[in-house]
Amino acid sequence: MFLNKRYNFLALLLIGLFIYIASFLFDLQVLSRDTALSTIDNQTSDTFYLTAPRGDIFDDKNERLATSSMEPHLFLNLRKIDENNSQIYEQFIRYNFPEFDQNEIKNLFIDGNNIELVGNISTFSATERQKLLELDAFEIFDFPIRKYNFDNLTSHIIGYVGKPTSDDFEEFPHTKNSLQVGKNGLEKFYENTLTGVPGEITLKGKEIIEYIPPQKGEDIYISLNIETQNVVKNSLLQGIELANENEETKDKVIRSASIVLDVNTGAIVSMVSLPDFNPNQFVDGISNQDFEQLNRIQAFNNFAIQGLYPPGSVFKVVSYWLAENEGLFPEGLNSRRGRIDCKGSLSFGFDDGSQQVYQDWKEDGHGRVNLSSAMQQSCNVYFWDIALNIWRTYEGTQNESILQNYAKDLGFGELTNIDLPFERNGIIPDREVFEDWTISRPDLVRPEGWLGGDLMNLIIGQGAITVTPIQVANAYKTLLTSTYSSPYLNIGTSDNLKLKKYNISDDFINFLKNDLNLVTNKNGTAYAAFEIMGRKANDIGGKTGTAQNPGEKNNTSWFVGIDSVKDPKYVVVTVVEEGGSGSAIAAPISRRIIQHLIGSDLTPVRYGEITE
Repeated sequence: MFLNKRYNFLALLLIGLFIYIASFLFDLQVLSRDTALSTIDNQTSDTFYLTAPRGDIFDDKNERLATSSMEPHLFLNLRKIDENNSQIYEQFIRYNFPEFDQNEIKNLFIDGNNIELVGNISTFSATERQKLLELDAFEIFDFPIRKYNFDNLTSHIIGYVGKPTSDDFEEFPHTKNSLQVGKNGLEKFYENTLTGVPGEITLKGKEIIEYIPPQKGEDIYISLNIETQNVVKNSLLQGIELANENEETKDKVIRSASIVLDVNTGAIVSMVSLPDFNPNQFVDGISNQDFEQLNRIQAFNNFAIQGLYPPGSVFKVVSYWLAENEGLFPEGLNSRRGRIDCKGSLSFGFDDGSQQVYQDWKEDGHGRVNLSSAMQQSCNVYFWDIALNIWRTYEGTQNESILQNYAKDLGFGELTNIDLPFERNGIIPDREVFEDWTISRPDLVRPEGWLGGDLMNLIIGQGAITVTPIQVANAYKTLLTSTYSSPYLNIGTSDNLKLKKYNISDDFINFLKNDLNLVTNKNGTAYAAFEIMGRKANDIGGKTGTAQNPGEKNNTSWFVGIDSVKDPKYVVVTVVEEGGSGSAIAAPISRRIIQHLIGSDLTPVRYGEITE
């Protein structure tokens, strides 16, 4: 009996203890949840980051091209938002920021632990800003606004910034703490230099307990001259207008590029690509419609480094160098002075089935020509004769690709490694490339692969070859200085360039300059374009190029110029996609640019002469 009472007492005690524990847990998990969570929040802290102002970008005369201004912005502390006050803040944002649609407003309130950027309030008065702070969840911090002082003029060089994506996070991990990242141009290439140290906002619970301001990124100084840039763009626009007035094209001519390269340093003095865009459109966010319109015309492509074109006769400088260096002239000749009789076509026998009659652009021929006059008049037959000599001498041997090797030594087929993103390398075709294409890209080649006729096309810059304007500029710069180096914009990198010296004699350089001078003077293919310069043309040089395109596309217009034969300081390269003859369009564009470079009076771009 006594034992039963003891057991009953213990049972009641255990049941009471269980009920107490259950009641405590229920109170902790259900009744006191908000209190518990508040206690935890108040014991922990979180850090949020504010985007830092980027470094400025200056031209060679310390003209500020890109800068960041710190402007007051409204932020929303979501930790102070609850179901009782959320509608008040939504209505306030909707009224004061009409550019937000309903979904954008709702997205601001998704992450309850964050501090969200609402918008720029630099136009708000001091009184209006003070009223904002009367609403407890609003905070005001300075936020950097990127400004591009020359709008479209430097768009392909400077680039633009935008909100980082997952791809940006992977490439630039620091952008996880930023709302800006370089998307193109120098802004992207020098992202790690231009970006600063983000500011820090430390919250404990709902309250900000510490604020560390952001630190500005490093400035960079570039070789671009904004005055020259303006002249180059205006010259291109005049040339495009001329092309549309005089050339028969299926589509309107809109794409072109021009480069001014310092011969002695490799610095980019000017680089213009058209069509272009205004990077300031991206500061507040570009509309999908505007973006798609620009994308449709390839306005974001920098054709100076991304445009892939057959180079036409501007490529003849490669075989010019090869002929002099290797003594490989047309069959029967052993020096640059030897002449062939150009009657307008070349007939010969190939055992591989290649075309056996090649017609020069000048149907009645150029008469008796040597290496110099072949460059002056852009005689295809002379250079075909060199290709024929190479093929008959080296077919099937390692030296069969001697022309391609010389081209690669000048940087064709490879990236120049200019300090801009998205550069393309083009292609220098040879037997190995064609063998690969028969498997990977059979639509581009014949089943029999590389033939002698392909070499004939290559030597005059036609066929499967593609190059970029920057490669052409750098190749001519290399031949004029006997030194290969990467072109650059950032002056701060100029001391770290890798230089590659070639065994190019002073005699060869003088021959080349003199022969380029023949092109822009009487009987030269660019004479009509430079005649307006009078005696000043006696010290100018260049090379025209007219590259055929497949299908119904019009020819691509090329010109390479040097500002002085006696003492060249600049190489100028101009390309106009579907612009027609190099002598008629690209040459007069380049002439106006050279007038500026030598301090001469500028004359309008006028239609030259159709030669090649």
